[in-house]
Amino acid sequence: MARTKKNSKRQRRKRKLILFIIEIIILILVAGALFVYSKLDLIKSKKLDNTKVGKNEVSEETQKTFEGYTTIACFGLDNREQGVYESGNSDVIMLMNINNDTHEVSLMSVYRDTYLNVAGEGQEEKFQKANAAYAYGGPEQAVTMLNRNLDIDIDNYVAFDFKAVAQAIDILGGVDIDVESEEERKYLNDYVSYTSQYVGGSDEEVEHTGLQTLNGVQAVSYARIRYTAGGDFKRAERQRRVLNELIKKAKDASLKELDELVSTIFPEISTDLTQQEIFSMMPVMLKYDMANSGGFPYDKTTDTPSKKIGSIVIPCDLESNVIQLHKQLFGTEDYQPSETVQSYNDTI
Repeated sequence: MARTKKNSKRQRRKRKLILFIIEIIILILVAGALFVYSKLDLIKSKKLDNTKVGKNEVSEETQKTFEGYTTIACFGLDNREQGVYESGNSDVIMLMNINNDTHEVSLMSVYRDTYLNVAGEGQEEKFQKANAAYAYGGPEQAVTMLNRNLDIDIDNYVAFDFKAVAQAIDILGGVDIDVESEEERKYLNDYVSYTSQYVGGSDEEVEHTGLQTLNGVQAVSYARIRYTAGGDFKRAERQRRVLNELIKKAKDASLKELDELVSTIFPEISTDLTQQEIFSMMPVMLKYDMANSGGFPYDKTTDTPSKKIGSIVIPCDLESNVIQLHKQLFGTEDYQPSETVQSYNDTI
């Protein structure tokens, strides 16, 4: 009988201990959630003016496909003045496409020199380099450019500059990048001094090739290289590589690092995402799983029509590239491009 009572007391103590541990875990999770939520008002929120955002007429079947995904346009701005998000050439243009069912994320670069219609809603067609759209009309015109030329329906945008990227990398202790050749190292170092003056931070050069940890200035300089073999296509690949490595580091960061990251970086970005939307997306992003990545257009050529226009990337042709894009991002087989894309295709 005595042994039975002792066992019963032990079971009650064990049960209380388990409940206590569960309560502590819940408190930590709630505290962490409240902490992150309290930092969200640091973000420069700018709602898109829907009257200035253009979309194409697409089929009902395509529209239903979009409902299973969240597509966010990411613009990296190359502005002389830090913290300016109303204009500027978007030297980084990426589509972050989140599958809401599988939580897989696809990252697609749109080459900045791609020859597309960059006109805003209600404006006469203007075919130019894709990065000019943001300079002409801010996020609304840049989103319109992507929607119209690619037959997509972007949900939100995020804009940032190179200073924000460099700061984030330094806070997380650098990113691991394989500097593949002496030529790549040379151009990286050519950018270091300028980048350091532009974003602040160390102007230390990279001393050797191979896999190594790059600091913020070095990683941004690496992402800016465009004069090696592959040109702008290779640069977009480098940009995705830096972003992927940055995300890996963020997932393994300490609470102290995350605190500094949120406090430092949130004021350096602009987005139309609400606090509630960012908060609800965080569990998905913590389980970030890269499904696929690449660059648009897939089939392409280059040309220099004039000194004024400069070197451009030409889709060969736009329709077939849009078909490939919808297959990769949305799993759509035999996609039929809209009449708008077909007309742009004829012009290009």
